[in-house]
Amino acid sequence: MNKAIRAVPSVYAEGRKKMSLKEYLQLPEGPPYYEYEDGEAILMPAPHGNHQIIGGELYSLISTHLKKSRHGRVWPAINVILPNGRHYIPDLVYLAREHLERYLDEDGKIHGTPDLVIEILSQNRARDEVKKFTAYQEVGVPWYWIIDPIVLTVEEYRLTPDGYLRANTVDNGEDFRPHLFEGLVINLEQLLKDLREGEAPAEPVEGENSHAA
Repeated sequence: MNKAIRAVPSVYAEGRKKMSLKEYLQLPEGPPYYEYEDGEAILMPAPHGNHQIIGGELYSLISTHLKKSRHGRVWPAINVILPNGRHYIPDLVYLAREHLERYLDEDGKIHGTPDLVIEILSQNRARDEVKKFTAYQEVGVPWYWIIDPIVLTVEEYRLTPDGYLRANTVDNGEDFRPHLFEGLVINLEQLLKDLREGEAPAEPVEGENSHAA
């Protein structure tokens, strides 16, 4: 049986009527995938290859770190319903151990404020740098990382009474030591370099494929 395609009805797509969160959540699952804000379903564009690689490697690194420290749990691309009614699918989301009840097994979503949101910039980077930045700040997400998958930079923001304060800016090739995860070191350039070298074909062994005289 063919899987239902999640398509936004034209009455909403053309902006003639606002969509409630309840109506949005009743749409079939993707692809394509949408996020929800201000009564509108926002189409999520297909990400750059580096975006996917970095997201997968970051999930692996953080997840391995958390298994040792037992301080919480991280999810890749999970549905998050924020207290302000917006519905996002961040690239990575972390909940501290004391907040794990915000994840509901019944629907597989996080309901409430995450302890960390990581967004890897895509084609519509203004949403991550402005709209989502403001939304996460409004609901009190303590930590927000913005990662550029092309130039390999990391901006780490910490919530203060005056709003988000940039706690760390990491340039290409530099080590990133997150304030939230003591002992974790992330170097995006080295990470991608190691992956590419691991995928390179092995050097031929001398004499291999040669024919005996």
